[in-house]
Amino acid sequence: MLTRRNLLRACAGVAGGAAAMKLSHADDTTDSSTLRVAFLTDIHLPAGRPEIAERVAKLIDSIQARPNSPDLFVFGGDNVMAVDGDQSDDEVHEQFDLWNRTVTRRLKTPFLSVIGNHDIWWNAPGKKSAPADPKRLATEHYRMPHRYFSRSVGGWKFILLDCYQQDGCRLDERQWSWLESEVRQENQPVCVVTHAPVLSVTHFLEPSVDTGKGYEIPGSWLPKGVTRFRELFRAHPSVRLALSGHMHTVDRVEVDTTAYVCGGAVSGAWWDGEYLGFPPLWIELILSSDGTWSHEVHPWG
Repeated sequence: MLTRRNLLRACAGVAGGAAAMKLSHADDTTDSSTLRVAFLTDIHLPAGRPEIAERVAKLIDSIQARPNSPDLFVFGGDNVMAVDGDQSDDEVHEQFDLWNRTVTRRLKTPFLSVIGNHDIWWNAPGKKSAPADPKRLATEHYRMPHRYFSRSVGGWKFILLDCYQQDGCRLDERQWSWLESEVRQENQPVCVVTHAPVLSVTHFLEPSVDTGKGYEIPGSWLPKGVTRFRELFRAHPSVRLALSGHMHTVDRVEVDTTAYVCGGAVSGAWWDGEYLGFPPLWIELILSSDGTWSHEVHPWG
């Protein structure tokens, strides 16, 4: 059986499966000024498997061909299969080039992305020219102005964070200061996007965390400082939504005035069917400029 521990070596990964897939915020979207967003995370686009690239291309085309097509795509990281291990230089570049050919060039609307742990070109044996900045290729190919940044779109502010550093899953202090400043000055509703979920119950779906006497959650599954995030968001209720991926499963947790949505995975179990009962999926969000929103989960494939 495919497990997170043997596939990712404990480096990644309640809603009850895929049966009830329509999930809406308690406040229905009432403002006529709305932004329709397609949130796709953990695509894990692999090189050397053209049939998967073709499927992803068809998915992108089908989303854009919907009667209510999205105004914005948001990608939650781990867009390529993996460049963080012992892949050769050629394999690293091939994966990013395939992303451009399969996804970026097909998009007809604006898009935003964060960096996932598998998007980072860490140095490793067999890699001859890993750059001094291991996130440079990801920021370039995902058209990001910086490893963390913000954009205002359709009455919402999107704050996209970089939560994987060489010493673990966390925000560095410079990024924390920037985040606090961004949130403090904002009056429009805010959506924070991270690869690993800031707050989630999806961790407890993983069989490996149950020790029989309690639960042990790997530090790589969520950014350090959950209470710090909560205190910041609680002090600034403009932060209405926090999107994430990483776990390949789906949930929604609401604390104070912020909802935390973990968005499953386009790849499901890394292109091997369902993962823990969750099929390959993407999420559609409708965001109103008054801060209300709704979302729907779309299994596909």
